[in-house]
Amino acid sequence: MEQAHKTAIEGIKKSIEKIEDRIMSIVQEDEAIFTNYKLLKTVPGIGHQVAVYLICCTNNFCNKISGKQLACYAGVVPFEHSSGISIKGRNRVYRMANKDLKKLLHMAALSSIVHYEEFRSYYERKKAEGKHSMSILNAIRNKIILRAVAVINEKRPYVANYKAAN
Repeated sequence: MEQAHKTAIEGIKKSIEKIEDRIMSIVQEDEAIFTNYKLLKTVPGIGHQVAVYLICCTNNFCNKISGKQLACYAGVVPFEHSSGISIKGRNRVYRMANKDLKKLLHMAALSSIVHYEEFRSYYERKKAEGKHSMSILNAIRNKIILRAVAVINEKRPYVANYKAAN
């Protein structure tokens, strides 16, 4: 089966490489986009795909979006579920969120847990407190978004000043 579709797979790989090259050339052509791209890549967990997608979703952060607004748009902010005094449910994330951005941020959160001590210790501490793992990942996604917006608004690269308690 693999042998029968080998040429098609190679053609698709070449097409993906061309698209990635074109995306990178578009990013490098505009100085404002390239500056924001470089700033976003300094945030732990944000790589090429997440940075490009954030720039596209926010129109290169032209409208001075806040971290809370972007986190809500990405679907990582839990809202209280209640109706007056009769219904008191657990907190939920908004269902109309940008699912693609949420997926990318989920992968960024998983990557940051593996590669960055700050997020790893946060995850382990919350897990030891009895929190559900998806709830912790959601909090890490929120942290990544808040840091990304702060980096763009301040026009400074992310500086990690985390010191683990010994």
